[in-house]
Amino acid sequence: MSRGGALRIGVAGFGRLARDYYVPALRTLDGVRFVAVADPLAESRADAARRVASLEVFSDPRAMLESARLDALLVASSPSTHLEIWNAAAARGLPVFMEKPFVLSGQLGQIEGGDSRSKLMLDFNRRFWPTYRRAGELLRKGTLGTPVEVDFQLHTDVLSWSTVTRHRFSKDEGGILHDLGGHAIDLAATLLGRQPETVTARMSDARWPDDHARLDLSFEDGSAVRCDLAWSDRTRERLSAQGPRGRLTLADPNMAIRLEENGARGSRVVGAVRDLATFGYRALRRDRTMSRFSIRSALAAFFHALSDGEPFSPGFEDAVGNVRWLEAAERSAIEGKPVLRPA
Repeated sequence: MSRGGALRIGVAGFGRLARDYYVPALRTLDGVRFVAVADPLAESRADAARRVASLEVFSDPRAMLESARLDALLVASSPSTHLEIWNAAAARGLPVFMEKPFVLSGQLGQIEGGDSRSKLMLDFNRRFWPTYRRAGELLRKGTLGTPVEVDFQLHTDVLSWSTVTRHRFSKDEGGILHDLGGHAIDLAATLLGRQPETVTARMSDARWPDDHARLDLSFEDGSAVRCDLAWSDRTRERLSAQGPRGRLTLADPNMAIRLEENGARGSRVVGAVRDLATFGYRALRRDRTMSRFSIRSALAAFFHALSDGEPFSPGFEDAVGNVRWLEAAERSAIEGKPVLRPA
């Protein structure tokens, strides 16, 4: 640690996610200093230097790890770089907070690190959103009964996320499954409190090749989670769940949960007013929106665990398990049939 006890953080990758989400979040956290950045693009390095005073700037993450004095590393670079950066950081015993996915399909056998594997935290930020946590509590305690059928839709405005690079469209970056599928699979398992038994995946094209994915996850108790994932021209995210006792709906993660008992008729007007009030509050307080709040909370959990010597969660086993599910989903899409829980 630097003098005064502040944790010195390096950032690998300075695209939109780092600029608009990670750096603003880091600025709100006490005891944390953003001291170094690595990015292959000269424009991104210059932008980082403009935003953060006295920043050490590198074109290669390995050079940053060799030269900068760091207490932890935040990885926000493209997925194809994650394996090499992890291995380099793990060789130095450096704690890592990494944007999903951990690595790409087929790369798990190349992971190094040994004892350093306890020093990874993956950014499954939806785990840290109070509304999703509340939805999970309701499902796990049986408020809707068992089994439940859950529908999760996650469409992203992919062009708005491609203002710095267009790496998402490259076949070498894992495609929509690695971009959105990892979040969907982790959220499904978190909501129900258990891992799925099978995954069935189907890919389709709309505007770009394989820009839509359908994931169907089945669970031992008969529950099912259907995930509708897409790169689109607008962002939409919603969750609904139906069980023997009732229905849960969340029209947007920035709105409120609605619960309805089967056979009961709730007031749609009251629900709509509550949704608009919640959404309006978060529109005025952008730091309270799902993406910004949950990313900041995930980072805060990482630094808290790092300072107190506690285990990271979601950690290495969560990250590896998620990649195994992505591999299973890819296999299902190719074979056209369900794939059992990965070993």
